[in-house]
Amino acid sequence: MKVIVASNLVKHQGNLRVLSGASLAIEAGEKVGLVGRNGAGKTTLLEILAGRLRPDEGSVEYPGGARVGMTDQSLYAGERGQITLEQEIVSAFEPLMRREAELRELEERLSGEPSKELLERYGRLQAEFERDGGYSYRARAASAISGLGFDPEDWKRPLSSFSGGEQSRIALARLLLEEPDLLLLDEPTNHLDLKAMEWLEEFLKGIRSAVLVVSHDRHFLDAVADCILELEEGRLERYSGNYTRYAAEKAARQERLARKAKANAERRAQLERFIERNRAKARKASQAKSKQKLLERMEKLEPPRKDRRGMRLELGGAARSGRVVLEMEDVEYAHGEDGGESALSEVNLVIERGEKVALVGPNGAGKSTLMRLAAGELAPRRGSVRLGHNVHPAYQDQQLTGLDDRKTLLRETVDKTGLDAEDARDLLGAFLFSGDEVFKKVSSLSGGERSRLALAEIVAGEANFLLLDEPTNNLDIPSREALEEALAAYGGTALIISHDRYLLRRVADRIIELEDGKLHDYPGGYDYYRSHRRVEAREPGRRKERRRRVRPGQSPEQSVLAARLVAVEGEIEAVERRISRLEKELATAELYADGRRSRQVVLEHRELKGMLERLYADWEGLLEEAERAGL
Repeated sequence: MKVIVASNLVKHQGNLRVLSGASLAIEAGEKVGLVGRNGAGKTTLLEILAGRLRPDEGSVEYPGGARVGMTDQSLYAGERGQITLEQEIVSAFEPLMRREAELRELEERLSGEPSKELLERYGRLQAEFERDGGYSYRARAASAISGLGFDPEDWKRPLSSFSGGEQSRIALARLLLEEPDLLLLDEPTNHLDLKAMEWLEEFLKGIRSAVLVVSHDRHFLDAVADCILELEEGRLERYSGNYTRYAAEKAARQERLARKAKANAERRAQLERFIERNRAKARKASQAKSKQKLLERMEKLEPPRKDRRGMRLELGGAARSGRVVLEMEDVEYAHGEDGGESALSEVNLVIERGEKVALVGPNGAGKSTLMRLAAGELAPRRGSVRLGHNVHPAYQDQQLTGLDDRKTLLRETVDKTGLDAEDARDLLGAFLFSGDEVFKKVSSLSGGERSRLALAEIVAGEANFLLLDEPTNNLDIPSREALEEALAAYGGTALIISHDRYLLRRVADRIIELEDGKLHDYPGGYDYYRSHRRVEAREPGRRKERRRRVRPGQSPEQSVLAARLVAVEGEIEAVERRISRLEKELATAELYADGRRSRQVVLEHRELKGMLERLYADWEGLLEEAERAGL
């Protein structure tokens, strides 16, 4: 059964036609991802589907009176901001709460004047209450709040005391718990840390509601979506499967269409040449006329449009720095002048030339604080922060506070980079700011445009140590992919805070997790980090402080042990990647049609599992040796 049907939607914003005949239908329980470039009209479409905007043309129907839910843009202003987090979340279950109150009232009446009629009524109401989750709704509310990163002590706080990002998470939690027939979600992973993202993915996969979600988080779309709707030039095209399958299918469709268009163009050209050569010849005139009619009847196939120009991001060759790029030793930091409780304590970190280090951890753990310490914007209360020889850092904070809202794009770029106006315009053009757009005020830019401008300034600076705090925020998928390619090819060193798991997988060769004011070092990529965290989750008491990296001043024995650890951990990462690929192949029905291949895969999988166990045993032994050696 369908929960929504939209037909031929048209919507204008000023002179711009945002939607041009967009149509869609979503089945009950279906999970749909909506993708498209920034400015394509995705949020406008959601607003129309939610009934908050009227289309200029077309219709939206909700078969069977299906309920549609979408978070409120205004969040918690005025009187609503005075209620507590607990009151707001539990209010999602108002119908259950009313039945719960009615059950209590019936229990009191039954204790004083029991009757058959009251007992029957109580039994019916209790059965309905249990069927609809009445005995578990408080646990579900607690799970949602905890899953989205709130602590038990937050329950009694008024909503107005939370930050904008926290209020967005609260509104999301309440909407999820209401479970309307169709959930409309616009970038729901914004303001979520990795743990909360994973919780949200599992929750959405398990709920009965249909979901239409706008997201630039490709990993999230891979985990949640059954199909993808692409909004391009005002129209919607549907693709089966998750984001990865959509990307592959779109490329295949484009290739097929290009081949057909090429063959069509060649056939038309052949006919046109025949007509041109023979129309004046008496013996061939009738054939030429016949070919002309054939040409007129033949459909002209247009080649697929090339994607609109994308951001051209080249970080260039960075000047060579010393081997140690950043060193933090016994760093402690506390917010405020009174030097209260430490936000960071006993932080030790060494980053070496060429490393791409990702800094991860829960929201509020202090990741941005640590990066500001590394950039020299904050001073530690205790310990030292040192940059190495010939290190030229470039820092981009999450709020992009380095941009001057009073200036035009051109003036801002000239002032920050030292380029002349002509070169500055060329640079801005590479980041999709062309023509008179360079004379817009920085204050008028959207979030994605501000991010592109900040990246343009970094590119022109020729830094060899990048410090990037959530660099993919507000970027659409093509821009994220351009940034990933540039960072992967970058010859310098990078310290990156990000919750974009595609970027973490593509770029990071080392993960640093910040939790409870302490750093935990995972000298491998994102998959390596995730596998170790799964082991640690199964055995909570087993988590050990990670070794320090090989660094000046270590004894020969320590350096050898450190190098052996790096080698074994690299082998573990490689084996786990191969096992993951084999397990994906084992999950396909096609494999078992080939008996020989299926036996090979099963045997290799079994051998690699055994090898992985032996590598972990070696790794644990090396960790114990490293601890004894003071590493």
